[in-house]
Amino acid sequence: MVVLLVGFTTSVFGQPLDTILPKRRWIEQFYPANLVKRDFRFLPVPSLSNTPETGLKGGVALSYFFNANEKDTLKKARDSYAYLDVQYSTMQQLFVELYAQTFTSGEKFFIRGRVGYSDNVERIWGFGNATQPNNKFETVLYERTYLQASVLRKVKQGFFVGGKVNMSNMYNLENTVKDSNILAGLPGAKQSFVAGIGPTIIWDHRNHPLATMRGWYTELAIVFHSPALGSKFMYTDVVFDARKYFPIGKKAALAVQGFANLTNGTTPWREMPRMGSGSIMRGYFGGRFRDNQYLAAQAEARVPVHKLVTLAGFAAVGQVQSKLGNLSLTDNKFAFGGGVRILANAKKQIMVRLDYGITTDGNRGFYIKLGEAF
Repeated sequence: MVVLLVGFTTSVFGQPLDTILPKRRWIEQFYPANLVKRDFRFLPVPSLSNTPETGLKGGVALSYFFNANEKDTLKKARDSYAYLDVQYSTMQQLFVELYAQTFTSGEKFFIRGRVGYSDNVERIWGFGNATQPNNKFETVLYERTYLQASVLRKVKQGFFVGGKVNMSNMYNLENTVKDSNILAGLPGAKQSFVAGIGPTIIWDHRNHPLATMRGWYTELAIVFHSPALGSKFMYTDVVFDARKYFPIGKKAALAVQGFANLTNGTTPWREMPRMGSGSIMRGYFGGRFRDNQYLAAQAEARVPVHKLVTLAGFAAVGQVQSKLGNLSLTDNKFAFGGGVRILANAKKQIMVRLDYGITTDGNRGFYIKLGEAF
């Protein structure tokens, strides 16, 4: 019986099997090893998370990948991408965002921007590094539209200089007050509109913007918000981001990052730096701790275990304070966790990232994203 089956799988009455069962050849294009070799441009990816802040939040991110010098090998440029992300949560929150990051021909310009709308339900525990317990919060409802864009010119290979624009409008705010009104007396307690502009400098020597395994990246952006630009509040926002990637052997890597977001002036509460995201301090939902000064650092080990699968482990430390002089080693918050990266396209090195983070404050977060966290 075994001999008969083996014979049948190779031929039938002297005819090759692929002429009898053409569907087998057709279905092979959907095998994982073959899917990653396809040169697609569009990729729909499910977006899913579950935190106390949002409940279960899900949707779809439609991503588009391209290269400005795909046909011109003399003017090299790293891959560019854009995505439209639409999410809705069990707490009736709506998030819509369009993002794009583009390297023009020969990387003469580096253009990056995002525009979005949110109908949000947000929980607030207070401000500073010591706030209310996880179950003690106020609920704030608001709508927000925003625009962030930067255009940078290449000075030399990997070094870009340009400017950044930031606009944010929060309106229709309602909040449920418990024992006290946390927002009472704060800038932007009911609504806020900010507009700012300033310089940006980027040193980008990563081998790949979505799946970096070697190189380094540094960014410094200073945005001045002023009534002269229509802003209702006057303050300065500084972002500093430094990353280094150390190869380990032929395939693994250790990635480290230092991050600072510092504000000075009359900063509306919604625009204050906030701890927690799917990129750094994973496990903290955004805004669990917030204040004028935010510093954080993280490290992540990335170890391929299969040609389609990479495992990662990460740890992070950070804190927020009203003033830089208040920073203290005893106020640090910690987050750690692990994840899996699944290769979706080999040519463009696109990975689907699944991370789970846990914090020392009892917060947890699950993330599904495209590309590495940093």
